[in-house]
Amino acid sequence: MTQTIFLGWNRPLLVSSLQWLKETNGPKNTGDWNLSHLDLVFPSRRAIDRMSELLLAEANAAEQTVRLPRMLTVGDLPSRLYESDTAALDFEQTLAWARVLAAANQDDLSVLISSPPAPDAADAWLELGGTMRRLHNSIAAEGLTYADVLDMCDSAGERRRWQFFVDLMKAYLAELAAAGKADPNEAQLEAIRNNACRATRPLVLIGTSDISKLLVSMLGQVESSKQSTAITALVAAPESHSKRFDSFGNLNAGLWQSHCLPLQDGQLIPAGDISDQTAAVMETLAELGQKYRVDQITIGVTDESQVEPIENRCDLLGVATHRHLGHRVGQTAVGRLMHLIVTYLQRRTWRSLAALVRHADVTRYVSERIPDHPESEKWLRELDQLLSSAFPRSVDEPLPAEVQQTETADRIRTMLDQWLSPLIQNTEPQPIRQWSETLQAILLELHGEAAQTLLPVDPDSREETEPDASLSRTQQALRAVFRLLHRFADLSPSLDEPVEGSVAVEMLASRMSEVRWVDDPSPTEIELLGWLDLALDDSPALVVCGLNHPFVPEAQSGDPFLPQSLRSTLHQSANDRRYARDVHAMQQLLTSRETVRFLVGSHSADGSPTPPSRLLAAATPEEAAKRVCDLLTIPRPKIVIEPVQPPPAVSVDSQVFFAPPPPEPGRTIDTLSVTAFSAYLACPYRFYLRHVLRLRPLDDSPLELAANQFGDLVHGALEEFGRGDYKNETDPKRIEEALIEELHRYAAKHFGDNTSTTVKLQVRQAQRRLKTVALRQAERAAAGWQIHAVEDAVDEKKIHPITGKPKKPTGITLDGQFTGLRGRFDRIDFHPETGRWAILDYKTHGHKPEKKHLKKLPDGSTQWVDLQLPLYRRFIPDLGIDADPVDVELGYFNVAEKDTETQINLAEFTPAQFAAADELIHHCVREIRACHFEPNPDGVEFDDYEMLMNESVFIPMDDDTEAFE
Repeated sequence: MTQTIFLGWNRPLLVSSLQWLKETNGPKNTGDWNLSHLDLVFPSRRAIDRMSELLLAEANAAEQTVRLPRMLTVGDLPSRLYESDTAALDFEQTLAWARVLAAANQDDLSVLISSPPAPDAADAWLELGGTMRRLHNSIAAEGLTYADVLDMCDSAGERRRWQFFVDLMKAYLAELAAAGKADPNEAQLEAIRNNACRATRPLVLIGTSDISKLLVSMLGQVESSKQSTAITALVAAPESHSKRFDSFGNLNAGLWQSHCLPLQDGQLIPAGDISDQTAAVMETLAELGQKYRVDQITIGVTDESQVEPIENRCDLLGVATHRHLGHRVGQTAVGRLMHLIVTYLQRRTWRSLAALVRHADVTRYVSERIPDHPESEKWLRELDQLLSSAFPRSVDEPLPAEVQQTETADRIRTMLDQWLSPLIQNTEPQPIRQWSETLQAILLELHGEAAQTLLPVDPDSREETEPDASLSRTQQALRAVFRLLHRFADLSPSLDEPVEGSVAVEMLASRMSEVRWVDDPSPTEIELLGWLDLALDDSPALVVCGLNHPFVPEAQSGDPFLPQSLRSTLHQSANDRRYARDVHAMQQLLTSRETVRFLVGSHSADGSPTPPSRLLAAATPEEAAKRVCDLLTIPRPKIVIEPVQPPPAVSVDSQVFFAPPPPEPGRTIDTLSVTAFSAYLACPYRFYLRHVLRLRPLDDSPLELAANQFGDLVHGALEEFGRGDYKNETDPKRIEEALIEELHRYAAKHFGDNTSTTVKLQVRQAQRRLKTVALRQAERAAAGWQIHAVEDAVDEKKIHPITGKPKKPTGITLDGQFTGLRGRFDRIDFHPETGRWAILDYKTHGHKPEKKHLKKLPDGSTQWVDLQLPLYRRFIPDLGIDADPVDVELGYFNVAEKDTETQINLAEFTPAQFAAADELIHHCVREIRACHFEPNPDGVEFDDYEMLMNESVFIPMDDDTEAFE
């Protein structure tokens, strides 16, 4: 027998249900309130938790004890209504489906997928098996079997497909039966066919207004069985609406399509994007906070993407929240770790390794095992330098032996591979339950002994799932992951499919990322609930964010595998049921709360446009039109919300706080390189960062040589050519061969074969440029010019770095103080017949010296912006060149992208310009001595330091990094 009781919707249903329980099953004279004989069924887990709190609070207020009823969700109920073999887990069902699909005839599979996976593609078969499991669930929920669907097919193609599905179903059920398992959907349908559904305990259905046809059929048998106990349905509606529900409190969807909601315009709040929506939430909380306590207010969300922005906004303003939706492992450090491990195992590249070692737990693990580099910044810096200079690809291929960072990088790779060796070295497929144990051992090694306490004592025990406030978020995530891995370790051996390690880890990581845990709520926190939990919440004040399509009602499309007629029918039925469910829920929110507000945004968290919900049309046409028009055209009045906290003792100017740190008074340098002058002219502060503090950005993200690195590549080949036997050759073919040989030697030394494809293409580009250089060099040699020296240098030291002989220090003495100067010269040419000298600097652009050194001003005059060649002229006496510096030619050997621009361009500066350059050199030296390092207010064209404020990592350069520029 079923009793349907209508409790009205002017009070929260849980409060009304509590009162009904007291009246019908209240405490006896002994004071013991015994409800343990009842089964209470709710739509969600949150409703169970809240009812438990209400029952305990009621008993405590009356100074009574209470024996709680057994409380179930709608999803748990079917298994309580029949006797069956052990039900297969969801993943066991997927495994069985994957196995029968892989064993099916390939031609037959074409009705399911046009290109079936390869026989050994276990991950693809598992994904396909998951698709079939979900299809089966959706059909069974309608009380249908595959054979029923076959009878509904209209076309020959649909009949062929579903006949194949019927055959697959037989094979699938046989697989489960062989493993001693039962498909829960088929077991429930079989129980209905055999009239075997029973209830041995009284059932109380509370707010179960949207249950599947399958469950309705099962309850129908329970209702008619003389062996079953009574069913009571508690409905959130007045008795006058009884025709809109069946006897189990399930909605008659068709009767709700024309229902008008008692929604007032003042309860709707227009908002823009997600940032504006969160601001509107805070504005509403400020209003509600004047009347209600924190524990009397609930924030509702219609899409999970709204949760984090709302939490962040609340946190900024000092408002604590509790996320009842729970935290996903995928959003924690553990989830990120699993993603990084999967990527590294699949790609085996240095970039995937670099990403993995940057995970905080892996960084700590590596640092503890590198005794000579206990600080992570040192070995991480070396790894970044390797990636940004050699651009290596595969970790399984050798690195360039002469690259300084190779040894450290190899040690890091070896260390990681040893840690992950059970996944890397075990190349043979193994059952997933064994991979689960392997992965658990890997996580335990990484997190140390402390992680041992997080292992479940009894994976099936509910006590193990209770939150522990003493645990960090990472520890909570680890505990949830260990429980999942224990369940996988108990997979049926006959269903468990052997797979490769990388496939198993990817599959396990994917399922780990969806695991959730919920923290303990606190009375000082505002509850954050999803839309489906709001109807059974009992807080007097509510603000709902996102009353928009496609969130409410949730949009759903039909399954493409279903026959067209059935797909249309089920799609319409599902949409009608969702609409009815949400109209009924909103009716409860509007009539059972003292205060409720609905925010209607314009865009979702990902920026997609979101029109107002169809629920706003649950009114007269005139009201609906006016309502939507007002939402779209009338902005809400905004207020500024500030946290309730004392102001800081010292006010902080945000412009000062976020400004780059000022130069340290009195800190400067005594020796300047040639390029330091142009850096100072561009921006004294950036000069200070690079040349005084010796900071430079280090970026390991590029996949190709930067402009300066490409220049080094070309310079390296030209430098070695200038030292070789063919440096004065006049045959362009021989010159070309020598240049290309040196180019590839340089590339092999610095990049090796294990480098990115882009770098290899750039080497080919450099080779093309050098072919043109060979022609120009042959012409110059034929004209009588000889390469006298390459990479000659001057510096401030008194001993020559190569010969070891005493020499004159290079520098400038001003105001009685010596400042050292240093420079390196790409090439010095000499013409024996004429006695002329030339100093040339290789450039991989096509500009002439005048363009790079002088900037034209609006009045037509010029201004020095680069002092390289004027400085070279000052160094001529220190180079041992027996000539008047005025007579020495200065210029560029342009190795340009365009063949027509690859040539020698000599500088044509006037004496007056050289004199101005000398004055500017003196000015720069004096300013640098005086520590004048003010930033250039106009910035610079190419800024290495634009990310200075916490957007990049700056590392100190080694002493010899800047040696000669």
